[in-house]
Amino acid sequence: MTGYPVTRRTTWLAIAALLLPIPTVAAPATDSEHCQANHRLVMTEARLTHEPGDVRGLPAALADRLASRLEAAGQQVVDITRPTRSEGLEPAMDAFSRHGAPYFLRLVASDLGTEGRPSGIVLLPDRYEPRGGQLTATLDDGARGARLDTWRIDLSTADGKPFSPEIAADSTRFWESDWGESLDAAIETMAKSVLDTLECRPLVGRVLSTESRGGGTDLRIDLGRADGLAADDRLIVVEPGVPTDSLGVNLLTRPVMEITAGPVREPMNLGEARVTFLGENDATVRYQGNRAVERGDLVQVR
Repeated sequence: MTGYPVTRRTTWLAIAALLLPIPTVAAPATDSEHCQANHRLVMTEARLTHEPGDVRGLPAALADRLASRLEAAGQQVVDITRPTRSEGLEPAMDAFSRHGAPYFLRLVASDLGTEGRPSGIVLLPDRYEPRGGQLTATLDDGARGARLDTWRIDLSTADGKPFSPEIAADSTRFWESDWGESLDAAIETMAKSVLDTLECRPLVGRVLSTESRGGGTDLRIDLGRADGLAADDRLIVVEPGVPTDSLGVNLLTRPVMEITAGPVREPMNLGEARVTFLGENDATVRYQGNRAVERGDLVQVR
């Protein structure tokens, strides 16, 4: 899914302030019937700070294995990007702008290398330090411009003997090894943490087009059955507001700021809309408010 242009003077940081003044009505976590949202995520391959020399393709394999668990639980991993060194929210807002994916998951793997050397004396056994490491992830909400959580998981120690010859990280033999099983257990823990954080969060999407019809306005949006949208859902229509011109300014921590376009305007609740057509990946909703709605405005399922 590609980004859609907007006629208002919007940038990614308009999205950063999305919905902050608007209360969210979420169902209790125990009521699973109201927690069927299949959120879109963009995630990165793991950035390795100490890459092992005996395993090929580990950054992609770690991301693929985590993505498979998230998808098995109903989430939608729409893209896996190259590792990023950015610690800020810009990649998350870019993911929402380009893919309509509100959530951005950043992976880092550290201290995964092997230590120790084989003995130079034939009679002595080769000895290697146990292999361990950590998996770290951050989950950002690009639609709100907010960091949701950070996790760091220590791997259980495993046999440090290097693979000889080197092994492909996407092979069954690697994941059945002692160290592969340790990594897999950490990925399972991380997947559960991500899913627990996303549970019962409201769906957020964008207006793709508008059409005046019969005293109301039909809005085509980029949410559908695949996202968990239901025919009886009610949605809030939101104008993102006027952003600053620079991604270097954080709207979440600002006081009132003056910019070239005038003061920053907070997001505005334009009113509610109801579903009139439900497709697999898009829907049409009827908006009966009296404010102008434009392509690029946002919708949130109540």
